[in-house]
Amino acid sequence: MHRLVSLAALLLLLAGSCWAQVGCEISNTGADAGIATISATTGKGYSAPGGVGAVGFRIPVSCIATNVAYHVWRVDTSTSTSPTTYDIGLYCVSGDCATGGHAGALYLHTGPVYGSWFTNNRVVPPPYTVSVSGNSGTSTLTLTGSFLLPDFPIGVKITLTSCGSFNRTAIAKTVTTSVITATQTNGGGSDPSCSAVPAATYPPGFPSSVLCTNGSMADPCQEGLRWVADGRTVCASIPCTLPAGLYAAAIGTSCNDGLAPVVCAQLLGDADQGLIYPFTASTTSYDSGGLAATMSFTVNSTTAVWNTTQGLTAPIKPVKFLIY
Repeated sequence: MHRLVSLAALLLLLAGSCWAQVGCEISNTGADAGIATISATTGKGYSAPGGVGAVGFRIPVSCIATNVAYHVWRVDTSTSTSPTTYDIGLYCVSGDCATGGHAGALYLHTGPVYGSWFTNNRVVPPPYTVSVSGNSGTSTLTLTGSFLLPDFPIGVKITLTSCGSFNRTAIAKTVTTSVITATQTNGGGSDPSCSAVPAATYPPGFPSSVLCTNGSMADPCQEGLRWVADGRTVCASIPCTLPAGLYAAAIGTSCNDGLAPVVCAQLLGDADQGLIYPFTASTTSYDSGGLAATMSFTVNSTTAVWNTTQGLTAPIKPVKFLIY
């Protein structure tokens, strides 16, 4: 009997160990009680002075990641005509993840996300007037007009009205400021004056149309983004296996609180008691195109990082991310 119990316990332990190595459910910080402003403003002690702020954390065993989540405390107020961008990324610092020359390399990121979408402050854009054409027997449409790129992310649903046989939803495949190609089942033809309205939420298909309200713990402020694997990442596809090691959870932004009236995002951070991290770092390697493919994380002793709500007991409050 004792042997059977011991064997059962061992099997459960092994099963638990295997599961822990399959799916990631890792947070880079402790309880979410602090607040961090995500701003590139320099000289004010903001959490990403110059563009990028990062904090070190450890992944003890290899695991598979698909998404990243965070909680918005204050929405970004930039407009679609002059948008800010934010990008969250995971960099390998040392350990197994550095094998193959990947030390300092970007494993995954969200890609540059426009500020109003990043904080679920998205508003429905006005209808665009476009010319639409398509060849009979194909599923590709061409939309010609003048487009604001923040309103048309790849994969977004575009509703066409006053557009003859094209009066239905199309899916954006490629986008420039003057031409969009999209897919739609149609009979072909053309219409010189259609009304096009893109979906009003980000990412495409985001489940709630309710906007985030400042200082709220409600669901619309609890954001989840899918990781992106692209030409600048070590990972070639999603889900991605993250080897064990010391990582930097980095967030970059082009938002600058010094440029009123724009207000940058605030996200919940670590506990007010403060925590101990392997390192915190800042750098200026961000622009509106997103985080760099490689980065060196050296603590800058002259610039305070992640200290927006600085107090006597908690000078460091990095953004809290859930990686899963």
